[in-house]
Amino acid sequence: MSQRFASTVVAASLALALGTQLSVESTVGQEKAASKPAPAKVAKKPSGRLPPHYGKLGISGEQRKKIYGIQNGYKTQIADLQKQIDALKAKQNTEVSAVLTPDQKKKLEEHLAAAKKAAEARSSKKKKSS
Repeated sequence: MSQRFASTVVAASLALALGTQLSVESTVGQEKAASKPAPAKVAKKPSGRLPPHYGKLGISGEQRKKIYGIQNGYKTQIADLQKQIDALKAKQNTEVSAVLTPDQKKKLEEHLAAAKKAAEARSSKKKKSS
């Protein structure tokens, strides 16, 4: 196996593992938020975000309410599909990892740890310069 191909495989594995980890962490946060009982809400005007560039179209208040209603109608379906995607990514990562030898798994863990450490260093460097 060439050095370039091996590097590409490791990079792809790192990206997959980090992406899966981020997806799982964001899903866990969503599940925690979803498990909290919703406080009694006073009827308030619908809120949300208009799609990109819609704000430049002179959208009326009534149109804005309709758009927010449509978005809210799809929110649950999209969240359910995102959970399915996250579960499939986790399953894919498990199957891909099962193909690796124990030595390759150990090396992958080392690469992931180094990548995480580098990301944390970049993050702290950005915070210090802010």
